[in-house]
Amino acid sequence: MRSKTKKRIIAFLMALIILTTVAYVFFGKNWLAEQQYIQRQRNSEFLKNELMQKMLDIEKQSQEVLNEILNLSYDIELFQKQKIKLEKTDERVFDFNIIQKPYFDFKNIYLINLNQLIVLSKDFKKINWDKQFDHELIDIVLLDANRILVLTKQKETICLNRDTGKEIWVKQLQTLPIRDESSVSQISLNRYKQLDSSIIITLSNNEIELIDNITGNTLAVYKSQTKIDYLSDFDIMEKCVYFIEKIKSLN
Repeated sequence: MRSKTKKRIIAFLMALIILTTVAYVFFGKNWLAEQQYIQRQRNSEFLKNELMQKMLDIEKQSQEVLNEILNLSYDIELFQKQKIKLEKTDERVFDFNIIQKPYFDFKNIYLINLNQLIVLSKDFKKINWDKQFDHELIDIVLLDANRILVLTKQKETICLNRDTGKEIWVKQLQTLPIRDESSVSQISLNRYKQLDSSIIITLSNNEIELIDNITGNTLAVYKSQTKIDYLSDFDIMEKCVYFIEKIKSLN
């Protein structure tokens, strides 16, 4: 009897061990693996938080040191300070009024007198060329490809060669451009390489127009239902311009 009982106990223990082993294979191993993964994630998050806190502490300390340096007023002169002064170096007298600020490039100075454009050498010794127009000028814009754009009060845009004053093209605008630096500008091929050529962008009352620099042809027109007050330069990052537009009255 004892022998049979002993065998039954041993068989029961063996069955229990087998069942425990099977349960571990199917459930316990996965559970342990999951717990290990969770613990690794927690450790990783802990390390990230610890590193982030250290970075913040270092940044704070660095900022404090920088502030202390900036607050110091040491006047260390390694070189003698350069003296800056303004004095007239040259002049030229004209017998007519200049009605706008001078414009210039690397070799010429451009002056406006009512309906006349005068192109002066930068040494003031010679007038390279001058040109009379039928109507009063309101603005000029220096363009790429050695060109200059002249705007008149009769809504004309006239493109000239900078060296000779030779007329290249003339275009009639729908409305008069605003006499403001933002009313006429250029999207330069030198900055935006995806263009075929540089583009002139004009703002006149409620209209934004794109004009080809080379041909003077209209490329696109945006018409607002209300007046456009201001137009930004071209944003090379976003490939766009921004403008301020009046809200249309609901009445």
